[in-house]
Amino acid sequence: MAPAPAINENVQRLLRAARIHVQQDRGVEAARCYLDVTRCQPDCFEAYAQLGVILNQLNSPQEALACLETALRLRPNFPQLNRILGAVLKKLHRLEEAEACCRREIQNSPLDADAHYNLGLTLQAREELEGALDAYGQALNLRPGYLDALINRGVVYRELLRMQPALGCFEAALRLAPDNAEAHWERCTALISLGELEQGWKEYEWRWKLKDFSSPPPQYGCPQWDGSPLSGQRILLHAEQGYGDVIQSIRYAPLVARKGGAVIVGCPQPLRSLVQTVEGVRQVVTSRSRLPPFELHAPLMSLPAIFGTGLHTIPAAVPYLAPPPGEFRLEAAARPGFRVGLAWAGDPAHRNDHNRSLPLDRLQPLLRVPGIRWFSLQVGDQTAELIRLDPGLEVTELGSRFRDFGDTANAIAQLDLVITVDTAVAHLAGALGKAVWVLLPYLAEWRWMLGRLDSPWYPTMRLFRQSSRGDWNALMLVVANELARMAAQA
Repeated sequence: MAPAPAINENVQRLLRAARIHVQQDRGVEAARCYLDVTRCQPDCFEAYAQLGVILNQLNSPQEALACLETALRLRPNFPQLNRILGAVLKKLHRLEEAEACCRREIQNSPLDADAHYNLGLTLQAREELEGALDAYGQALNLRPGYLDALINRGVVYRELLRMQPALGCFEAALRLAPDNAEAHWERCTALISLGELEQGWKEYEWRWKLKDFSSPPPQYGCPQWDGSPLSGQRILLHAEQGYGDVIQSIRYAPLVARKGGAVIVGCPQPLRSLVQTVEGVRQVVTSRSRLPPFELHAPLMSLPAIFGTGLHTIPAAVPYLAPPPGEFRLEAAARPGFRVGLAWAGDPAHRNDHNRSLPLDRLQPLLRVPGIRWFSLQVGDQTAELIRLDPGLEVTELGSRFRDFGDTANAIAQLDLVITVDTAVAHLAGALGKAVWVLLPYLAEWRWMLGRLDSPWYPTMRLFRQSSRGDWNALMLVVANELARMAAQA
């Protein structure tokens, strides 16, 4: 290797200042110093390498990539550099290149546990799950007690539907770090998937401590209800997470009322008219800034834990919601045919939406079943997919007419069956006691449990699951055959 170039006094001063800023966790100031160094001395390896690290930490991966690639050209085999570059490429979803970087780092430093761990992350993102298991295993062999590798190995086992080994990883992680929120959360998902609901719901309370949990922790200046008798006290049951979570958990409101509570429900405006139909609900509010007085509160999704819900004690009597009074009517409802509602996509912002939603054209085997009158319950941008359907496939579009979930409920009440992916429509149809078929990906959400074709939460629901990862086509043939049989009987 050629000797390092001489460094002039100004560059030395900038480097010293940058190192002090790094030690004091002042990333922006350090980045400015390193950037000045690159202008003064374009072949300074330290400046490009450190600037790349800092820019990545500042969530500027594209700029970080340029710096790290320059550093790599200056010193191709420098320890940890390929690993850091691989992490940046993974963030940019350039997974094949990220994997190559991780493997180069392992060649350079085969005993680096972090290099194997990063390879595991990349392979997991590429859905090469067996390879990810091996990489995490190598990281753990090199560094026993490597907490992140242990948790991620459990997640991969879960993604492979191997719940018992997954549970073992999460419990081992909790022995190392009893207050690790991620390990508690992953243990929750494994337990509920296995039908061990009572333990699982207790672990579910750790959701508030997750870094990326979508709802803020409740802060109302009064105690959270613990399930004790309420003796007429006013209690706020407040929504969190998605519409489907609210619909699933609002079944507990009558139980809270029977404990003696004056039940107030806080929920999003689109659910207001529906929630008002629930037994025991005295008042519904949709604005956090206009809350009435109350003495206690409880998050809706904490109620299963508060009531000690087990697999055989789910309050599953349906319907527990009713269509609110309204004028919504299906067009041509009197025409002959088995009336089926359809929803094929959820909220694109949901982090698992790429697995649970599917393009409308994948449903063509269903749409070609004779004797069916199809009605689209889909809302949002995905309704535009109806325009691209084959001309011979007729689907009546309803979603653009829905003002809220009350209209959706009125539409569902006039159907014979609902077929939907895992979205709020599935919960709504189940809560209304309507026959509903839910199309689930290979790795379904924990609430649908493992391998079940029914749901203990919704007696009128059937679950149709992919038999292999991403294979909607085979599933559509199964559902189409079952639909043809049902339509013939109807």
